[in-house]
Amino acid sequence: MLKRRFKMAKKRTTTTKTGTMVFEAFVSKPTSSVRKIGVIRSGVAASVVDGMVEYLAVPKNVIFGVLRTPESTAHRLIKDKRNLDSAASERVMRVADILRMAEETFGGREAATQWLKSTNLALGGPTPLSMLDTELGAAEVRRVLSAINYGAAL
Repeated sequence: MLKRRFKMAKKRTTTTKTGTMVFEAFVSKPTSSVRKIGVIRSGVAASVVDGMVEYLAVPKNVIFGVLRTPESTAHRLIKDKRNLDSAASERVMRVADILRMAEETFGGREAATQWLKSTNLALGGPTPLSMLDTELGAAEVRRVLSAINYGAAL
């Protein structure tokens, strides 16, 4: 079933609603590492950018920054219904994983997205979302989420 959902997600690339559905499929439940590697290597549909914008309620330039993809390149890929490269696809999966963890921690999408977009002293001041462009930044966000989950002092 999960395999079919990812195949369907890759095929749907025409509208913002579809991009949202693609991103929601990545956030909705944990995926095995083997499956993630396959998705990353084949590339995520560029329309996922629109889905991320809608899901997180942020401007596109924020998503372009997290994905480290130039705006002109992303727009061209979306227009041509092509896939992101493997590096940007990996960042999409990283954001989805962190978002799922935040939703579990805070009890839902709205609280999780608000936390990701708010400055965070435990991270030295930037927003958790802005740190997700690198794996080291994502590891720090995971550390803070784990501390919140288990009531540890930071």
